[in-house]
Amino acid sequence: MQTKEAFKYIIKEFHGLARVDLTERQLVIPDSKKVISLVGPRRAGKTFYFYQLINNLLESNIDRTQILYINFEDDRILPLKSSDLNTILEAYYELYPGNSGKMLYLFFDEIQNVDNWEIFIRRIDDTKNAKIYITGSSSKLLSQEIATSLRGRTLSYHMYTLGFEEFLRLKQVILDRDFEYTEKRHLVKNLFNEYLYTGGYPEVVLESKVMQKEILRNYFEMIVYRDIVERFSIRNTILLKNLLKFLITNISSPFSLNAYYRAVKKDIAVGKETIIEYLSHLEDINVIYLVPFFSYSLKKQQANPRKVYCADNGLRNAVSFSFSKDEGRLAENLVFLELKRRGKEPYYWKNTGEVDFVFSDDENMLHAVNVSYTDDLAEREMKALFEFAEEFGTKVKDLILLTKDTEKSEDGIRFVPLWKWMLGINP
Repeated sequence: MQTKEAFKYIIKEFHGLARVDLTERQLVIPDSKKVISLVGPRRAGKTFYFYQLINNLLESNIDRTQILYINFEDDRILPLKSSDLNTILEAYYELYPGNSGKMLYLFFDEIQNVDNWEIFIRRIDDTKNAKIYITGSSSKLLSQEIATSLRGRTLSYHMYTLGFEEFLRLKQVILDRDFEYTEKRHLVKNLFNEYLYTGGYPEVVLESKVMQKEILRNYFEMIVYRDIVERFSIRNTILLKNLLKFLITNISSPFSLNAYYRAVKKDIAVGKETIIEYLSHLEDINVIYLVPFFSYSLKKQQANPRKVYCADNGLRNAVSFSFSKDEGRLAENLVFLELKRRGKEPYYWKNTGEVDFVFSDDENMLHAVNVSYTDDLAEREMKALFEFAEEFGTKVKDLILLTKDTEKSEDGIRFVPLWKWMLGINP
């Protein structure tokens, strides 16, 4: 089948679909004339967020034929060359000649799979009356190409796996006002314990426990082979898989490149440059995040190791080498992801004690957060916050200790149960 004919089938198939019933995500993208790019890990829900936006357009009485959705991982159009992109609108206008000149809403999913896609997007943005939305699993690829070719024409947003409130909504649990003072809080706390271990991949949340681990292991293999090995022509897949498993097993811990290199070179002939390259790819596809040390000195930041976190607790538990419940590590990983959902850029800080997360607000005031998922609170967690406050003085606005269930304010520290903080309930 010729590419143009394949696009016609895909376009008509989309226009013939019934409206997709879905649970809405909390991400809000404001109305803008700019190209909207949505980046995030595979299977986090980017495609269904597109459907959410499409539903919103239909509700505002936009004709379905003015909306065009293409998934660039559809096998009917693979392999696809950059020159083939021109046939998308040719196919569309041959199907709908009466829509020439009308506003188009273009949704292009995983478009980074096509070389030079950004030139095509720029041309449409220049010449057509169109609102353009694009997604990709590769943050670096999209951001680099957008920066060089779209030249300020885009707004970028990140889609993470489900936050706790989204998780509850998918479980059909509606949070009434002041629910935390009712019996419903017991249900919410029980579900938080489930969320802590199973994570927030939408497909996984709705599956039985028997199937959850199998699905997550399949995600792991897909991440390794499709997103990294195939895309970047990786040869040492054993090293790559071992590195990823090591990182997600050791979430919330500092990662020392030199120490890891010294450990693996005893068994595998590998150069340090290869490990650096693989680490970059893992960050690129949003499965691993490396958090820097907080300091106003860039030299101090770079001299300290970065702490590692991962895209989802469930993925971590499905493939890690861990032999314990690791509640503390999992709780800290949830806090990292929630801070990212809230648009924060977290750091960690360490002197005598350690502060898990430091971030600044719009007024450049500092917030320090420690996570102690227990009610037997260690004195060191509070001492580290006091130490941080003493060093940074009037720049510090808030000290928070996230707990299992302890709730109080004492000596300038707010103790907040983690499940409440995840829902934005901050007494």
